[in-house]
Amino acid sequence: MSNQFNFVDVQQKLIKAKREILVLLPNQAQNYFVSSWQKQGFDGKQWAEVQRRKPGFAAYKYPKTKGLQRRTQPILIGSGYKKRGGTLRRAVSSMSRTATIQNDGFRMIVDLPYASYLNDGTDKMPQRQFIGQTVELTRMQEQKINEIITRIF
Repeated sequence: MSNQFNFVDVQQKLIKAKREILVLLPNQAQNYFVSSWQKQGFDGKQWAEVQRRKPGFAAYKYPKTKGLQRRTQPILIGSGYKKRGGTLRRAVSSMSRTATIQNDGFRMIVDLPYASYLNDGTDKMPQRQFIGQTVELTRMQEQKINEIITRIF
């Protein structure tokens, strides 16, 4: 009984798998980053609390408009972030469509001018990271790659 192994077939499947991986991984990363807004944090760390939700601060005591819902609105959504936060979240939720796919990987960019200030923080603004490679994301990506490679063999 002979067991033949078709190298050409396996090679074609690997090329197809590479293309599939370079489409699936950006989508997976995008979904992971968008979940930051639901979790109000990133990589297991909560974002720094905003002044409008802290008693004792002027932003808490004197809301610009009537109504106190701004005290309960999620971080990066209410007050000064209302316009920018929504734009930023939409930019993150469409990152996979604008990802640059190369032979050895992909690159996802949010090109809004204030995105880096929020993600990295400044002297006056605390860091509220919403994008970056984490151990959990790496584990999820490795798992997806292993699933695809396992299907070939």
